[in-house]
Amino acid sequence: MKLTGPQIISELRERLPFAMGRHLYVVLGSYSQLEHFERVDLTAASNRNGQPFPTPVNLNRQLLDSMDDANLRRLVSEEAHYPQAVRNHLNQALQSLLNTILQTEPLLIIKQVELVFAYGLDLSIFRTAATNQSHLLLLLPGVWLSSRVVLFHEADARFHQMLPENLVAENHLWELVDA
Repeated sequence: MKLTGPQIISELRERLPFAMGRHLYVVLGSYSQLEHFERVDLTAASNRNGQPFPTPVNLNRQLLDSMDDANLRRLVSEEAHYPQAVRNHLNQALQSLLNTILQTEPLLIIKQVELVFAYGLDLSIFRTAATNQSHLLLLLPGVWLSSRVVLFHEADARFHQMLPENLVAENHLWELVDA
């Protein structure tokens, strides 16, 4: 569904009180639209109780920061020879990071997810983390084209990614339009 930033905030605000079920949401747009949405709309947003929305987490940075330097160097050196082992380690780090943050925050907003796609990490980790009282909003560079979500649409076509169709409920997926 194509909506403006304030309309998306309104849609999200209506869904936050629900405690049971899946709570994975996605906002699509160009990098500049997502930056504007974060800077203007999310900064001004609050939930029904008047509490401000949390600041979006840069997943690339948090994922790398969650690993000590020696472990990170080892992963880089083993990447070419053991890509599955590196992917498994990053999947575990992603799951641990999401679980840690969602233990204290009922809403987690994530931006800058390029590492997830570059390493082919398991996207179902997001869906699994976003259950019951935990709500997860992904800010993804992408567009809705012919009933498919194309990610990184501003990049060369060889870098485009498709969002799996059943990852996010259609009524939890919004594409930004300029007001």
